[in-house]
Amino acid sequence: MGFTTNGFRIATVRGIEVRVHWSWLAIFLVLSWTLADTGFFGQYTAWPLAQRWALGLITMLLFFLSVLAHELAHSLTAQHYGMRVPSITLFAFGGVSSIAGEMQTAGQEFRVAVVGPLTSWAIAIICGALWLVIPASAANTAVGYLGSTNLILGLFNLLPGFPLDGGRVLRSIVWARTKDLPKSTRIAANGGRVVAFGLMALGLYTLFQRDSSGLWDILIGLFLHNAAASSYRELMAEILLRDIPARLLMVPPPPPVEANQTLVSIVDERVTSSLDRVFLVRRADRVVGLLSVTDIVRVPRGEWLTKLAGEAMVPAEQVLTITPDTGIVDAMRIMQEHDVHQLPVLEDGRLVGMVTLAEVVRQAEIRLRGGQGRPDRKSTRLNSSH
Repeated sequence: MGFTTNGFRIATVRGIEVRVHWSWLAIFLVLSWTLADTGFFGQYTAWPLAQRWALGLITMLLFFLSVLAHELAHSLTAQHYGMRVPSITLFAFGGVSSIAGEMQTAGQEFRVAVVGPLTSWAIAIICGALWLVIPASAANTAVGYLGSTNLILGLFNLLPGFPLDGGRVLRSIVWARTKDLPKSTRIAANGGRVVAFGLMALGLYTLFQRDSSGLWDILIGLFLHNAAASSYRELMAEILLRDIPARLLMVPPPPPVEANQTLVSIVDERVTSSLDRVFLVRRADRVVGLLSVTDIVRVPRGEWLTKLAGEAMVPAEQVLTITPDTGIVDAMRIMQEHDVHQLPVLEDGRLVGMVTLAEVVRQAEIRLRGGQGRPDRKSTRLNSSH
């Protein structure tokens, strides 16, 4: 599944950062409460609510670990094929393994995709066996819940459409038959849209039957629809821009701002009057950092009158950079992994341009609309003291 790499880190497994998105915390508490109050543990009415809450939290924590096992299966299989996996992020509707790069063969894609659902089913079988041997109790109820949810998780993820595992399985099958990766990607993305609309239709029907659970189907369908479109754009960008070096997409950075300029003057003079969203910061004709609109908005508005660019910037030594020969797909991955929207391009220690995520997306969209030629923007060489 594709979603986001934002969140906070909780662990590292074989070099893979395990992150939890804030949305997971919300769903974790909601489902824990549901289990404790009206769900599986609601039958233990003689128990104090705190005890049922504790069981609900423990059960959801075990489910959390089973989703992590599902994603680790994808990630470790990808590592087996020599691919880099920077992170795994768990969020409200499941998880995503951030795998850097495209699969080299349809067989690799199939195996990396299918191992996740197989892992979920293996957990379901183990829980089912435990459910059969554990006497009727809260523990029996918990393993029964975990078994059924992992069974459903495996089945749901095999629905044939991006960004689900089944979408990648579908793409691998079409890819193996047609040898056409863009066509295979388009078919899998369309499958994701069909699945999303089907879930939304089911949700609306359920709501008309006065069953509020249909709202979940609608929300999941909306999420899948957006994620299918996003995954398609990202995958096609990697396919269509894979041979493009940064020098062909870099753009000239806007004129630098002075380190002793206040943030309010930069906003008034530069941000509101142009489309510039990132600036080099200069002190005594030397570039000392990078300041983005994101850095500015992190500062409380009341401090803009006194806060200087040199205080809010990212120091030059901490700024991620690339070279003119860096592949644009590699640049895109760096931006995604580090949650930045631009990268300075340095050649022999000189600033020669900027690669922005907006320009990468624009070039990908040009190609998606059928313009398969070379980039329509030429490189511009600059001196860092300008």
